[in-house]
Amino acid sequence: MTFNTFPKLFQNAAKVAGDKKIYFNDEVTTYTELELETRRVAGGLAKLGVGAGDRVGVWLPNLKAYLGLLGACGQLGAILVSMNTRFRGAEIEDVLRRVKPKVVAFVAELGRSNHIDIIENIEPDLFSCVEALIQCDGRDLYQNRHVQTLYYDSLVTHGLLEHPLCEPGSGCVIFNTSGTTSLPKFVLHNQQRVLAHAEDVARILEMNKMDTVVLQSLPFCGVFGFVFLMAAIRAAAPCVMPEIFEASDSARLIIDYKVTHAAGGDDMFSRLLEEGIRVTNDAQIPFPDLRFCPYASFNSALADFPKTAFKRGIPLVAPFGMSEVFSFFSLRKMEDPQNIRTIGGGFPVNINTKVRVRDPDTQEILDFEKEGELEMRSPNIFVEYFGDVKASMAAFTEDGFLRTGDLGTVSKNGSFTYLGRMGDVLRLGGFLVNPLEIETHLCSHEMVEDAQVVSIATDRGNKAVAFILLNENIAFCETTVTEYCRQNLAGFKVPIKIIPVDAFPTTPSPNGTKIQKSALRELAVQSI
Repeated sequence: MTFNTFPKLFQNAAKVAGDKKIYFNDEVTTYTELELETRRVAGGLAKLGVGAGDRVGVWLPNLKAYLGLLGACGQLGAILVSMNTRFRGAEIEDVLRRVKPKVVAFVAELGRSNHIDIIENIEPDLFSCVEALIQCDGRDLYQNRHVQTLYYDSLVTHGLLEHPLCEPGSGCVIFNTSGTTSLPKFVLHNQQRVLAHAEDVARILEMNKMDTVVLQSLPFCGVFGFVFLMAAIRAAAPCVMPEIFEASDSARLIIDYKVTHAAGGDDMFSRLLEEGIRVTNDAQIPFPDLRFCPYASFNSALADFPKTAFKRGIPLVAPFGMSEVFSFFSLRKMEDPQNIRTIGGGFPVNINTKVRVRDPDTQEILDFEKEGELEMRSPNIFVEYFGDVKASMAAFTEDGFLRTGDLGTVSKNGSFTYLGRMGDVLRLGGFLVNPLEIETHLCSHEMVEDAQVVSIATDRGNKAVAFILLNENIAFCETTVTEYCRQNLAGFKVPIKIIPVDAFPTTPSPNGTKIQKSALRELAVQSI
């Protein structure tokens, strides 16, 4: 049965699997209790004035509060704004300025990041749209000078929302994304499309089997983790949800709870395998219960990892995804040869999907196995770029195909292969990052006249390297500029090296002079 609204999804999960457990770091809930919580939190948000179309910013790790707020937004027809837990001041201000959430949920600190310090340094005028900050931990209640702060638990004291206020077409979630030629966009999805896609993913990953247990260690703030979560809820599967990913803890959880499904990047699985072997003293098959491990290759330094993983019984399988079309838009087949199973792309999970390839120069649609820009049409892709009509229209061809900006090929058997980005978008910390974000921030420092950012592979994953043209009137200090980035950008965006140059390498083109990013990458590798 297909469910086209969030209230129906949570009601079904409570009905068919009411006593199945969802395990968090320090508490356990059931699907029945979760469904009630979504309605209670909806009542609390409604008291704060949150209604249909309003935005609720969620700057949280994987907590029960995330699920409660997600379901509550669904009840009200409100939109959850997914805010990366690694965001710093500049990124939070961008969300407040352009999306204008009525409520923002947060935790006081996470790891080495003090979120209260970040909030305290936000431009005060940006809080004019915010009715309340919702603190979702047990620390002393933070008091902000500009907006009231409430504990998350106080939201459930206003009674149940008796009747849902949403429609299938109600917007439900926004993801922050980056392109290659513009500042970050805000990708809006609606309830019907999220749930139809979750149903397809749950079916393809066989999550409906009785013994399924899902490890939810990917952050829900990213589309990869969000879709994996929604598929598990659609299947009403027991879930184990650590607050953040720690390899040793997650390896133990996989073993103790007999986890069958886990998703993540190559770095995550590499560390899990090391810890699994250490914990079990079994160098052969440390995680015997795993059946599906959707896997994304983010780190070129780990290109050979799949061979090791297959030998150790980790059933990797490559999906394809992006914020606009969701993660798990497509998936390789488990019966594919191992050398094929880890190549991004595969078969679309929705049978009504079409994928084609266009020559970027001639604009002709290409035949099978010819490389060009991937274009996709599916009933379950994003609605619009929130607040950006022009970009929303430009994203699609006249006949309704999404221009992905990705290089790939299509095959006669109905699958496609992802080969890379058409532009120069960076993959840092497991997230796509527009280099323009980092370049713009660097250029706002008085020492910097202009900047270009590339990424290189290191033994700690892909890292940013910046090349800058200096302000000749001010002495340059790399430490000062690096700290300036660290204070305002997510840690994974901070360049590991900032290199002054006299000029950027360029090449002429019919459209004007272009900077040679490839030459900068070569120089970056030589400089590290």
